[in-house]
Amino acid sequence: MSQQNPLEELILNILNENGFDKLDEEAKKEYLPQFLAQAEQRIGGALLPLLNEESAKQFVELTKKETNPDQWWSFWQANVPNFNEVVKEAMSGFVQEVKESFSI
Repeated sequence: MSQQNPLEELILNILNENGFDKLDEEAKKEYLPQFLAQAEQRIGGALLPLLNEESAKQFVELTKKETNPDQWWSFWQANVPNFNEVVKEAMSGFVQEVKESFSI
């Protein structure tokens, strides 16, 4: 069994709080990557402008390597002092969209 990355775990918790866990497995497999991509875009869009020149160079170097989610999580935490607050703020709009998606 593979260990979930922190972002995937966060997204799954948000989704499950809003009824995602009631979907069948096929639907979950179809929709989870879409929700993860949306969350990653939101978070990346919020974090990238906060990098200084040196951390931006490190970011570029990381994009050239084969990395795992834990390496990225560590990079962001090390290079964005208020990382957790930025993620929470970025995710607040995502949470609202999820609630709207599942309120049928």
